[in-house]
Amino acid sequence: MKYLSAVLGLLCAALWSAEAAAQDGMISAKARRWRAEISGDLKVDDNGVGGSDLNVSSTLGLNDKEDFDEFHATLGLPLLGKFNFQYLTGTYTGTRTLTSDITYAGTTYSATSNNQIHTDVDIKSYTLLWQFGASTPGIIGASVGAGGLAGLKYFDIVTAVDDDQGNHESVDIRAPVPVVGAYVRTALASFLFVEAQVHGLKIPGNLAQGLSGNFYDATIALDAKISTFYAGIGYRLFHFEVKYESGSDVNANVDLKGIFFEVGLSF
Repeated sequence: MKYLSAVLGLLCAALWSAEAAAQDGMISAKARRWRAEISGDLKVDDNGVGGSDLNVSSTLGLNDKEDFDEFHATLGLPLLGKFNFQYLTGTYTGTRTLTSDITYAGTTYSATSNNQIHTDVDIKSYTLLWQFGASTPGIIGASVGAGGLAGLKYFDIVTAVDDDQGNHESVDIRAPVPVVGAYVRTALASFLFVEAQVHGLKIPGNLAQGLSGNFYDATIALDAKISTFYAGIGYRLFHFEVKYESGSDVNANVDLKGIFFEVGLSF
């Protein structure tokens, strides 16, 4: 009898998972525009030369919110869950007149003669996630889905600083990182959904090609769906507190956060 109960339980879980996939669509794609501000500090040492602690706003001049573009493609498979690919890209630029000398990646930028520094931070990430879980019948026709996330995120970040005196230094962070996380999704009505998810990891130094520390990527979104089309609004927080050792030593404690808008299709 207990074996029969276990089999029935597994069958119900599989049916719930399939039912959730059917509601969301087995194949979906969406585009997102994220209006993100950056805050925090950055320090870059090089060849034994210690770097200055640089505030991204007051020192580097990265005061403006910037638009990030993101693309998601999702494939759902019965009993196996969903596989989601994400591509994110955006660039911060800033200019600031130095009030004191700073050192970045082994180069000293002088504050003499109203010297200005010009900063570019180009951020790209590629993410592949496996989403697995189940859906349960809710109240008044709603449904709730929850489960886990596991996958891989690849960072491609380039930070360049130059000044009016001809100095230029560029530092790259390029590393793949395994991630784990969780999600929850609920239907407020037949056409209105709320979804929250977070994924990230505390990174050991020997796991991600010189990258260590911790980061997380958290979002919450409200989407309205009509037929195969949906659109929504949400909020995202990306926390990046890491050290990267590859030629230059990068120490970063940075947050990216802000509202996003998204549109998509689901079949």
